[in-house]
Amino acid sequence: MCSCVLWRAKCLRGQRLHIPNLWPAFASWKQGVNPCHGQVKQAVDGRLEGLIDHEKVLAKVKAADLGLFASGVFSEAPYERLETVAFYCVWLFLWDDVIDGAGASEDSGLAAEEYCQQSVDFVRFCLGLDDGQAGRAAPEAPTKVCGSFAEVGRRLRECCGLDQRSLLFKHLREYMEGCVTEYKWRVSGKVPSVEDFYSWRLKTSSVDVMLVLCKILNGISLWSEILESEEFAAMGLSVNKLLILINELFSLKKELDGAFSNLIPIIMRSLGSGLEGATNSMVRDIYDCIKCFDSNASALQAMVTAEGRPDTAAQVKRLIEAYQSIATSVLNFSIHSPRYGLLKDMREDGSFVVVL
Repeated sequence: MCSCVLWRAKCLRGQRLHIPNLWPAFASWKQGVNPCHGQVKQAVDGRLEGLIDHEKVLAKVKAADLGLFASGVFSEAPYERLETVAFYCVWLFLWDDVIDGAGASEDSGLAAEEYCQQSVDFVRFCLGLDDGQAGRAAPEAPTKVCGSFAEVGRRLRECCGLDQRSLLFKHLREYMEGCVTEYKWRVSGKVPSVEDFYSWRLKTSSVDVMLVLCKILNGISLWSEILESEEFAAMGLSVNKLLILINELFSLKKELDGAFSNLIPIIMRSLGSGLEGATNSMVRDIYDCIKCFDSNASALQAMVTAEGRPDTAAQVKRLIEAYQSIATSVLNFSIHSPRYGLLKDMREDGSFVVVL
């Protein structure tokens, strides 16, 4: 990461990060936690035990409670589908550790690209998308974590058609290649603009994968006029940005101790502002994204209502709520997961004052 951004990260030490209570902004949005959360947490812990050998790392990842996020997005899903999403979240959470741990040498960059390509080939095979793969042995997974996608892929093959799996793979590939792009920026010494940041972060968030899973696993089937509409695309983009903005706010303190690539110092540089100015800008962006989502959701609902198709209207409502659940779940996860450790900094009014 460039010295300019690292300098800002260093200057943030000791400052107070003020995060307002964001729940009122999401008051009308779908939210909740699947009653099977406790059961899926045990399943996730068991899966992690088979993937992580280092005891301290294992304990830390278990404490993060990845099943909580899955349980928020799929708060009404039957257990098997919830477990499938939770196992995908395990893969997602751990897959990029190899890239994050790479050095800054040319060989490290090549190794990151090779790891990505091997993973892409493996994921493609697991989703049943390799031409002529019948009877062919699966390509070797580059790591045990990457290999855990085999179970996820098997489950998705059972419930997804070819077109659905192809769309999932498209976004999974974008996620993996986006992680390599982010790594290259991190070691390049260049200063990313806000636009540069979003060019990879909208992919590494993996929200596009979750959006597709929301449609598939909730049994939502809509006609192409809706799926290809500007309103539908804008809703997805709003959810993606919301996840990123919430994550960047709540992860700032944690990232001060690691490979720093948070949006806040990038906005500070862009605006020529301090921490408060950048934080206020991001909170305004959160409210703007909510407003944009609600506007496009209303337009979609008006479109199907005008067509006089009540079954479609009900499915659009379920889709809207499923998308909303992604944002509200990441907010709940960011507040309660020990991964960020901010629950102790919450005030009585629901806001946070975090000493960096």
